[in-house]
Amino acid sequence: MDLILFITGLLQILLSLFIGIIFIYTASKIFQRFTHGINDTQELKNNNIAVAIINSALVVALIIIVMNSIETSITIFSNTLRNPEAEFITYIKTALLMLGHIILAGIVALGAIYLGLYVFMRLTKDLDELKEIKENNIAVSIYLSVIIIALALLLEPGIRTILDALIPFPPISIIDVGV
Repeated sequence: MDLILFITGLLQILLSLFIGIIFIYTASKIFQRFTHGINDTQELKNNNIAVAIINSALVVALIIIVMNSIETSITIFSNTLRNPEAEFITYIKTALLMLGHIILAGIVALGAIYLGLYVFMRLTKDLDELKEIKENNIAVSIYLSVIIIALALLLEPGIRTILDALIPFPPISIIDVGV
């Protein structure tokens, strides 16, 4: 059994679960501030399907963008685990770097999605999307949800590139790869 690979996989599961829950919860709280006049919790209790759809799209969009950050962070930590010369402080620094990278990815993802939504909703002055969603207009909710997911898919490569530029990847030689 490859112990380092096992530890890496276990860490990825735990980190994904923890970060996923935190990001989803935080995103829903921030989205409630964005949707003035809509109490998401109350609307969900009242079976407002439009609110459920839009919140679900936000979660999917956030995960689309943040997922790569978790994978990149795990790769860095796995490389650190494979380094026989690494000291305890190196593990701590790497863990902090991972956490910072993932948190930054979440902040950038939320900011980019909200900015995109804000601009889009300002451009569509003939439709008050939030009012329609509060009134359980499922068609508008689906439409805005597709916009959210499309924004995430379009933004993800650029955000990934910017965030990867911030991570100090160690140089890898042909000897390290085993070729």
